[in-house]
Amino acid sequence: MRTPKLTIFAKQTGVEIAPSEKRQTGKPEEGRVAFRFFRLATGQPHIRFLAEPCEAFEVARKITALQASGGKATFTHRFESTEGETITKLNVESYQRNGKQGYAFSIQRGEESINVPAPEGEFLFAAEFLKQLSVAQSWVAWTEPEAAKQE
Repeated sequence: MRTPKLTIFAKQTGVEIAPSEKRQTGKPEEGRVAFRFFRLATGQPHIRFLAEPCEAFEVARKITALQASGGKATFTHRFESTEGETITKLNVESYQRNGKQGYAFSIQRGEESINVPAPEGEFLFAAEFLKQLSVAQSWVAWTEPEAAKQE
């Protein structure tokens, strides 16, 4: 089976965008889009950001808008666990430095952050890829309830 996946590499970091699933006990599985940020050095931790399909579509929309006008968009997830609240922020941005236009994806969770600069073509391709993936991952596993037994 072939799985669609986009990986953008920078000098020391990268981001992988791929289909994923949300699984919870007692609930049907649902499609998601996973962003996995990583460092190329061996043994370094990675950071995952799981987006709902409509949220992945919104990231795609923001990438296209930012490429045209510049700026930054942030998507925030909060997660409560026994260890407390975890906040993860996914950023997409278009910036100007030293007279040059640049683009980047970044993620921050606590003190940990990973920045992945991307060329314009890969930045825009990620937007198109996210659009397609958001539609493909808009599903919920559904099983037909068993019919009542007739006696």
